[in-house]
Amino acid sequence: MELSVSFFVARSHSCVVPVVTARSDLKFLRKPLTLRKRSAIRAQVSDPSPCRETDDGFVLEDVPHLTNFLPDLPSYPNPLHKSQAYAIVKKTFVSPEDVVAEKIVVQKDSPRGVHFRRAGPREKVYFNSEEVRACVVTCGGLCPGINTVIREIVCGLNYMYGVDDILGIEGGYRGFYSKNTLQLTPKVVNDIHKRGGTFLQTSRGGHDTHKIVDNIQDRGINQVYIIGGDGTQKGAALIYQEVEKRGLQVAVAGIPKTIDNDIAVIDKSFGFDTAVEEAQRAINAAHVEVESVENGVGIVKLMGRYSGFIAMFATLASRDVSLHSIWKAKVGFLNLLSSGSRRMGMLLLW
Repeated sequence: MELSVSFFVARSHSCVVPVVTARSDLKFLRKPLTLRKRSAIRAQVSDPSPCRETDDGFVLEDVPHLTNFLPDLPSYPNPLHKSQAYAIVKKTFVSPEDVVAEKIVVQKDSPRGVHFRRAGPREKVYFNSEEVRACVVTCGGLCPGINTVIREIVCGLNYMYGVDDILGIEGGYRGFYSKNTLQLTPKVVNDIHKRGGTFLQTSRGGHDTHKIVDNIQDRGINQVYIIGGDGTQKGAALIYQEVEKRGLQVAVAGIPKTIDNDIAVIDKSFGFDTAVEEAQRAINAAHVEVESVENGVGIVKLMGRYSGFIAMFATLASRDVSLHSIWKAKVGFLNLLSSGSRRMGMLLLW
């Protein structure tokens, strides 16, 4: 398997957060493109892969890769070649030239714009399955679906790539150097997706880059899957920097964990649908309350960090909300409340 770390800045967020990059295998085509700085979406890593631009305005936002600092790394045939499940697929592997455009709609004469590497299995990988020792860690707050992600990582590595040595790091980042690990197999994680919380436990803080990488090196771990929010992924970037500095063959994959869906590039982060679904209960309860009194006004406040995707999608789903606003201060807001409540006899704000 081959993994890489990819960090981007979310458009509606002030922090650096990762794109989902638990890529089972990833190989990069090296094109002789001209370098171009795009600080608004750059990753905060020690030696980030540069943006590359051609004469027609084609910009490639590349991601860090093991071969950047280990150019002589040997490659192996992808184990999926032997998978019966993939044998029926006409085009099993993603071409290293495949990219995904940032903007779908463009004008005829406009530049081709920013593109990203397409995720998916490649024909060649940079890890021998028998030599892989992977680990999974969950950090930060809880989010619906964490256990499902853990289960899919373990089952995917084992069933699809033949990896048998998978460790679970308990208790977040500090678990690397203060707690014992748990051996993960498909049998161990078989039904954890039916439980809430995180099977591996979690914690906030406790990030000590040198201690963590020392532990990774001492245990012989060469694939690290880190599930967490933007703070956790900043820590993952530091781990990658230290791994690169030491020249270790260790792949770091950052998996974003947020119910806010404020991650650039990807369509949806896991846990978001559950958050929107649960928000319906608050909306329905408020709607019952305001309908029960004359000129009733109900206000439902929902978290979303610096974005309002949960509120927006919950509003569209419920159809009971009179006004949905993501704001700090709005001129004329009280007038809107007054006119709305007189016209409808009630008002539900989100």
